[in-house]
Amino acid sequence: MSENTEPTKESIQESLPETESQEVVSEEEVITASHENTEQQTAQMVSENEPAEESSSVEEQLEDLENIEFPEASFDMLLMQHHTQAMLALGLIPDPATGKVIKNKSAAKFHIDMLSIIQERTEGNLNEGEAEALNGVLHNLRMMFVNNP
Repeated sequence: MSENTEPTKESIQESLPETESQEVVSEEEVITASHENTEQQTAQMVSENEPAEESSSVEEQLEDLENIEFPEASFDMLLMQHHTQAMLALGLIPDPATGKVIKNKSAAKFHIDMLSIIQERTEGNLNEGEAEALNGVLHNLRMMFVNNP
């Protein structure tokens, strides 16, 4: 299995966009950015009630990322993570890091397939609410996938 490593300040700096003219993004870059996007989304959730500083430097932003308090791990968070990444990959929401819409059907299919595997492997072991949430998320993502050229 893969080793779980914390992102470093350098790896986060390297992932920041250098120009706004970059239009073509490879599948590998999208998948690599998935983990970073999740951290940024979590940072946004944590800081929603705090006033935003207009002239925050990159170093201050990186320091903030290093001090993020993540929510408690749960089944709902797992569903939300794959759901959000699939919607990003379908181009239905812009990338929070760049503000750009990036379409990657392969990445969207990956996240939908991961949720399908979770559904298969947890059959009979979920409570009613968890099963309904998983079924609903999968149904919605599959409909968005087939209706999104």
